[in-house]
This record gives sequence, structure tokens and C-alpha cells, in this order.
Amino acid sequence: MNMDKDFYHKCAEILGVEYDGEPFRYRYRTRWNNRKPGSGRYPGYGIIRKFGSQIHVALTKPIQHHGIYNSEEEVYTFLRNLEKNG
Repeated sequence: MNMDKDFYHKCAEILGVEYDGEPFRYRYRTRWNNRKPGSGRYPGYGIIRKFGSQIHVALTKPIQHHGIYNSEEEVYTFLRNLEKNG
């Protein structure tokens, strides 16, 4: 399992949902090759996607939230705090 896949599955574990993702077929993400549905999706919750060194989090459940994080640990901390406060 690669490091990105580990990250996405860890987020799913913290949220308590299944990760609905497809393998990324290209070397680099661009606006044109990153359009597949399911990539970074957490059904019923929203999207968490890694773009290089930044991570975009867009959730609708348990709260509406859009944010950009600079590390995986920041995202894990945010998700764990949701769990405690939600």
C-alpha cells in the first residue's frame, strides 16, 4: 500500500466510513487528469484530497467545513477533534 492510500484509509477510519477511491493513473495531478468521481470521496461526508504538499478538506457532515492543511497530521487532528465534538 502506498503512502497516499494509507493516508486516505486512515482518514476513513477516523471518520468511521469506507473510503471510495480509485487508483491515480498519472504521475502528477493536474486540473485535467484529476476528474474521476470517487477519487478522495467519503460518501455522506465529503472529499479529502492531497495535492502535492497541501491537503484540501471539504466536508458536509458532521459539520460544513472547507480547509487547506499543510500536513497529514493536521488533517488527522482536525478529524479527531470532529469526532470528540460531534
